[in-house]
Amino acid sequence: MNVTAFRTVRGRLLALMVLVIVPIAVITAVTAVATYRSVLSSIEASQLQTVGHFAVRTRVWYRESLRVVLAATASVAAVDASAEQCLAIARRIVGDNLGVSAIAIRAGERPGCSASQDDIVSAEEIRGVIETYRTRTRTATWIGAELADTSYGVILLGARRFMVIYARRANGPHNQVMESLLLVSADIIDRAFDLGTVNPGVTVGIVRDSSEVVVARGVNEDDMSWLPVEGRSGPQLQRWVSASRSGMTATYGSQLVAEPDLYVLARFDQQAERAAFLQFIALLLTPLVTLTVLFAVYSLAIDSNIVRWIRGIEAAAVARASQQPRLAPVEPTMPDDMRRVSEAFNALVTDQAERVEKLNLTIGANRHLVRELHHRVKNSLQVVQSYISLARRQQDAAHRPVLAAIEAKVQVLSSAYRHALALGEMRPVELRPFLDEVCGMLNGLMQAGRPWISAVAPEDVALVVDRAIPLGLLVVEIASHAMQDGHADHVAVEITCGRAGHLILSVITDDRRMGAVETKIGLGLLRQIGATRTEDAAGTSVGRWDVPL
Repeated sequence: MNVTAFRTVRGRLLALMVLVIVPIAVITAVTAVATYRSVLSSIEASQLQTVGHFAVRTRVWYRESLRVVLAATASVAAVDASAEQCLAIARRIVGDNLGVSAIAIRAGERPGCSASQDDIVSAEEIRGVIETYRTRTRTATWIGAELADTSYGVILLGARRFMVIYARRANGPHNQVMESLLLVSADIIDRAFDLGTVNPGVTVGIVRDSSEVVVARGVNEDDMSWLPVEGRSGPQLQRWVSASRSGMTATYGSQLVAEPDLYVLARFDQQAERAAFLQFIALLLTPLVTLTVLFAVYSLAIDSNIVRWIRGIEAAAVARASQQPRLAPVEPTMPDDMRRVSEAFNALVTDQAERVEKLNLTIGANRHLVRELHHRVKNSLQVVQSYISLARRQQDAAHRPVLAAIEAKVQVLSSAYRHALALGEMRPVELRPFLDEVCGMLNGLMQAGRPWISAVAPEDVALVVDRAIPLGLLVVEIASHAMQDGHADHVAVEITCGRAGHLILSVITDDRRMGAVETKIGLGLLRQIGATRTEDAAGTSVGRWDVPL
């Protein structure tokens, strides 16, 4: 990140902080995700291991039971026992082995025998079970298949459930067929065969086709609500997530222990996954919240220790241009380098204030001097006008018009300065009252008795004194020219507003004296006011000029 792209101190410092925080946040997030996945993998492996352990215990029990029935069948075949001897052996096995409910043995061509404990299972039921298991799928997925063709299952006789172990093999020089069946009470296997201690929230059982519970740990065998709505089949160890029949979502694991439909099924209540997720959230959010708080504290520290003083200096610098300048803050808590900047700035402001004060005093004195000078000029012009007026009255009629024109021009100068200094200092001269005064003076000075010259000007239009004086002198020159070789009936000077920033000057006479402004003095005065001719003389109009303001 290029911190120079940020134009403020605060922006650059915060950008540097972001450069530190973002990599730490990314590393924290990656670590939290990796840890969470590792914990989930461990939970999954532990759940599969639990299912596998129970499947191994179940298979071991079946193998040992198979050895019992094979040993009994081999004993009958070895002694070539008669039907009575076979029955005695069968009864002895049933009587001496707790949990064995019934057994059936047939060795070679001799008739077989069967026995049950206290006649809980009849001979006809035993023969029916043998006929059923002769056609069942043989178990071949685990150790024990090499001892005999075996088939395992669960059968319900009456109201009782029995574990079935069926074996068939050919033995001896004549390949005698030995067939045997062992029925073990499911209640006995529940008491005698320990499926292991299960953790809270874990339910493990031997089930048939995911719909019939044979033995269970962590729940009653009659309770079917923990079984999954969506079951899985196959010999492999499997794990999946499904809703139970009670509506709760849980994790399930299963493994086949005997074909075709006898499984070890386990349900896990996902508390471990939820705990792992909460741990992941805590592991992720704790550093991120810490970094966020650190960023906020760092930002506040920048504002209170740096930006606040910078803004104070900036406000003082902006106030320099106003009428109420102020000093930059200087406090003991400021950083030394920033305090030195404030002190240097305050020294500059103080020095500037002193210079401005001296300059204002000088300007005031100069303004007073200039105003006094203009008053002197105005007074001097009035004295000159008075002398000319006295001289005009003492001369004969032949010289009075010349002196009258000279007196009029001096009075134009005096009038212009009087209007310019009306408020005590020089300002632009408003044209309308100025020209009205000039025309009134001409009407009384050159041809008394009637208003023969007039001037029209818009209101609120003013010219600086250096341009107002030539305009007034131009009116006097026009009047003087009109009075030569006769008396003009009327002369009109009109000033109107033209295009933006321009005036229109028009001169009109009624005796068709077209050369009223064509004298050298008239043309020179027009150049002084910046006039440009826009219309030539025609009719009673002497011409029209464009005058910029």
